[in-house]
Formats: sequence, structure tokens, C-alpha cells
Amino acid sequence: MPKALTQTMETVKQEKLFTVSNLVVMILTFLVFGLFLLVEVLAQTALNKLEKEATLTLFFKDEAAESAIMTLKSSIEKDTRVFSVNYVSKADAFEIFKNLNKDEPLLLESVTANVLPASLEIRAHKVGLLAALADEYKTTDGVEGVKFYKDIIDRFNFWRTVLSVGIGVILLILLFVSFSIVVSTIRTAISLRGSEFEILKLVGASDAYVKNPLLHQGMFYGGVSAFVSGAVYAVLIVAGHFSGVLGSLRLSEVVLASDIAVPTLLFPVIMLAFLTVCGLGLGYLSSLSAIKRYLNY
Repeated sequence: MPKALTQTMETVKQEKLFTVSNLVVMILTFLVFGLFLLVEVLAQTALNKLEKEATLTLFFKDEAAESAIMTLKSSIEKDTRVFSVNYVSKADAFEIFKNLNKDEPLLLESVTANVLPASLEIRAHKVGLLAALADEYKTTDGVEGVKFYKDIIDRFNFWRTVLSVGIGVILLILLFVSFSIVVSTIRTAISLRGSEFEILKLVGASDAYVKNPLLHQGMFYGGVSAFVSGAVYAVLIVAGHFSGVLGSLRLSEVVLASDIAVPTLLFPVIMLAFLTVCGLGLGYLSSLSAIKRYLNY
């Protein structure tokens, strides 16, 4: 076992009460941090799915000629904001209507293909572009109306923001508490071992020799608590995958950023590694802050 780790473990054993209290608070902090990351990734995944599936539909008047509609389709396809355009004729619309209402024979008898309008289904590269496209094309000749689920998208973004802000505020509070606890612990260690540090300096010990065990102690608290929290989420995600829960949500992959998607089973590994690195970083910065403030050399 490396000497630094041995020294850290000896210090932790001597300060069991501090160790347990620190780990409990910091595990809670990184559980909330993990929840924040999970919410953001799932929201990004859902938004990505919405961007692929959200459709702006232009409905045309009965007198609109198919040639005019196809000309408009070609024009829209050249728009760099547009991902795809699909033409749905009156006959196609009637087939879709029949499939959706196949258990309602009376309704089917009362509707013919001539009643249903032809339409263009437009998909944009970004959901946020649909509103602008709707405003542009609703005044086009032959267009009777436009439809897209703006309220659903706006509501999704609103609740995503509310949830992210709420969890983020709690996370900031817990990060501050965790930072303060590690600083307090290192300050206590410095106070209890002040004479020992002075003796080490007198016999020629370097600053690094004295400070490194304190840095390692803080990194131990942060790294272990973050690793435990990440492991909890990793187990839950893997269990959800093999139990079929994620399968029912059709989540074969999750989106970390707009153009970065990873398989579902790779995500817990990434999350575990990221949380652990953040924990080590928090422990290091907390210890370093305490050392600079309370160790007078």
C-alpha cells in the first residue's frame, strides 16, 4: 500500500467521528449532484427525441393544387433550418384516419377522403425553430392552418428549468456545506497536530511533506463519498436496464450534449468516473483552502 494512502487511513481511523460525519454529508451532496446530472441528461435525451419527432404540419385548402403544394415542398426543403419535409395527400390522410379509428365504424362511414386536407409535415433541426417556421408559412397562399405542439414543448422546457434550478440551488448549498466541513476537519487536524508539524519543520521536513497528508485526507473524503454516490446511481441504472424499465422508455442511448450520445450501459460508467473526479477535486480544493488559511507556513 502506498505510503500516502497508509498515512491517510491511519488519520481517518484516529478521527472516526469526523470521518463518518464527513462521509455522510458528502455522500448526500454527491447523490444530489448525481441527481442533477441525471435530470439534465434525461432532459437532454428527451429534448433530442422531441427535436427528431416534433412536427410542424401545414394544412392546405381544398382548392390548393397538388403541383403548388409540391413546389412549396421543394422550396421548404432548401431551408437550412429544416430537417425533412413529408407530403401527405388527401388519400394518405384518409388512410391514417382509418387506422387511428378502425374501432369506430360509424365514424368511418361519415368521413371521406375529400373531407380531409392535404398537408406538409415539416421537421426542423431544432425544436425552437418550429415557432418561427410556423409564423412564416401560415400566411402562404393555399395554407389553411398550421399545427405543432408548442404548448407541450414550452411546458417541457419550463419544468425542466424549474427542476434544474431547484436541484441546482440545493446542490450549491450542499457543496458549500461539504466544503466547509472538510475545511473544518483539516483545521482541527492542524490544531491537534500543530506541535508535531512544528517539530517536523525543525528537523528539516519540506512543506510538501507536511501538507500532502492533509491534502490526501480531504481528497479521501471527497473521492470516497463521490465514488459511493456514483456507484449507487450506476447500480440503479444497470438494474433499470436489465429489469426492462429503461427498455419500456425506449432508452437504448442517452444524450450527454447536443451531438454526443452514448449507450445506456456506458452512461453509469461515465457518471461514476465524473463524480469521482469531482469528489477528488472538491476534497483537494477544500484541504488546500484550509492549509493556506490555518497552516502558517
